[in-house]
Amino acid sequence: MAAGTQCKQYPPTLLSFFIYNPKFGPKEGEEEKKILFYYPNEQEKNEKIRNVGLCEAIVQFTRTFCPTKPAKSLHTQKNRQFFHEPEENFWMVMVVRNPMIEKQSKDGKPVAEYQEDEILDTVYNAVLQQCYSMYKLFNGTFLKAIEMGGAEILKQRLEKFFFRYLQTLHLQHCDLLDVFGGISFFPLDKMTYLKIQSFINQMEESLGLVKYTAFLYNDQLIWSGLEQEDMRTLYKYLTTSLFPRHSESEVRV
Repeated sequence: MAAGTQCKQYPPTLLSFFIYNPKFGPKEGEEEKKILFYYPNEQEKNEKIRNVGLCEAIVQFTRTFCPTKPAKSLHTQKNRQFFHEPEENFWMVMVVRNPMIEKQSKDGKPVAEYQEDEILDTVYNAVLQQCYSMYKLFNGTFLKAIEMGGAEILKQRLEKFFFRYLQTLHLQHCDLLDVFGGISFFPLDKMTYLKIQSFINQMEESLGLVKYTAFLYNDQLIWSGLEQEDMRTLYKYLTTSLFPRHSESEVRV
């Protein structure tokens, strides 16, 4: 194969992910206090502060044009940044490297071509929103943690949760299903379905501690007593995190 036709493809990659609150470090010299979580943690402190400050400036600038709808994304040739304010003054930012094709030029030097159109804002904004929904499902709101023990408690919870959760994000496989939060249902005949529903009702009646129940067969849902949005979040967790880890452990055994 000629050198000029050789190429390598690189999928979208998570470059950084951070959460900040501009109210926590309003004075000069206190900028680091704004940062509640930052991935990768080994990033140099001044670089973290610079990146958070840049995002804060972008959000404030766009609010001058539309106060109720600040920026949701920023496009550059190499990267795409996504912004989400799940609670007042709490901002989540996800920076994704655009897919890239690396080709060899005639003189043998690599030339990068970024595929900007391959990244859909609606898809990755939904992924960022799912990050918050997943955290909230297991830990409650950011404000709740602040009220319980201040910023340090929140930082500890964010570190514990997102250190693991971010490893389950497979950005190259994200698609419109992430936007709609689709759930796969297991098809059953009417009598079998009614038997399962009866079993769940009897269980919840006899076990007072059980408030809500979800019944699944492998990774397909049969019955759920949860609110729809909560079930979507739980289903996403089960099918992308818990079930795959369980399957891997079975294979190792």
